[in-house]
Amino acid sequence: MSEQTAIREPEMIPYGMKVALLCLDAGPWRDAAKAYFTAQGHYLLDEPDAAGAAAALRVNAIDVVVAHESKKEALEELHARPGLKRRDTTLFVVGAQPSLDSWGAFLAGADWLLAEADAPRAAELLAEGLKRQEAQRELWRLAQE
Repeated sequence: MSEQTAIREPEMIPYGMKVALLCLDAGPWRDAAKAYFTAQGHYLLDEPDAAGAAAALRVNAIDVVVAHESKKEALEELHARPGLKRRDTTLFVVGAQPSLDSWGAFLAGADWLLAEADAPRAAELLAEGLKRQEAQRELWRLAQE
C-alpha cells in the first residue's frame, strides 16, 4: 500500500491581514516571534514541523517566514519559488550566523539572518529587518510605475 500525504487546506485568513509563518521548535525565538507578530496584528501560523510548514507555504499567501536553519523542507519550498514570487515573502532564518548579516543572508538564500543567541532582542531585530525589507521593496514598486 502506498503512503499518502495528507492534503492541507488553506487557512481562513481575514482579508487584508498580514500572515507570519513560524517554523521554529519550542524555545526563546519561537516565543519571542509569536509575541512580536501577534502584537503587530499578523495572522500567525505556528508550524514547528518542516513538512507542515512547507505545505502551509504551498497553499497560503504568507508575508513573513521565520524558520530555523535546520528546517530544510520549509526553506526548500520557499527557495523553489520563482524570483519575484519569492521576494513577496520576507524570510528570516534563525541559526548560528550573526543577526542581520546581509552577506550571510545572501549565501543562505534568506532576506535576513537571526542569531540564536539574540532571542532577547527579537522584537528589535524583526522590526529592523521588516523595515529594511520594506525600503528595498519600495524601489521595486517605483520601478514598476
